[in-house]
Amino acid sequence: MSAALLRRGLELLAASEAAQAAPSQAKTSGAPVKRARKAKAAQAQKLQNSAKGKVPKSALAEYRKRECRDHLKANLKFMTATKSTLAESVTQKILRQNRGRKACDRPMAKTKKKKKKKAEGTVFTEEDFQKFQQEYFGS
Repeated sequence: MSAALLRRGLELLAASEAAQAAPSQAKTSGAPVKRARKAKAAQAQKLQNSAKGKVPKSALAEYRKRECRDHLKANLKFMTATKSTLAESVTQKILRQNRGRKACDRPMAKTKKKKKKKAEGTVFTEEDFQKFQQEYFGS
């Protein structure tokens, strides 16, 4: 923010504080009202003479407009107010969709314990193998 904008913002702030203090004082004559009007007109003219005819905004108002607001309380109130429960299948679909494609994002698959297989016997006998050997190799 430039120094000129900061000065103008402080001037606007000082003018608004002076305007708040003025109504508390008793007005006895019409002359102070004319001076206030003249001061406002002079300030308006001063603001019109800024760069490219743009009226500078109050620095305090700009800060309040752009400052971060905490929406935590409103969000918590909204989330606790709605008590709709979804089916387990729907929640699982949502979780599956939101999971990433990387291996670290995927849950570990549960491995089933493999039963030890008994030694399977062959259908062929030793005589069949010898017969095949004689036919194939011709010995």
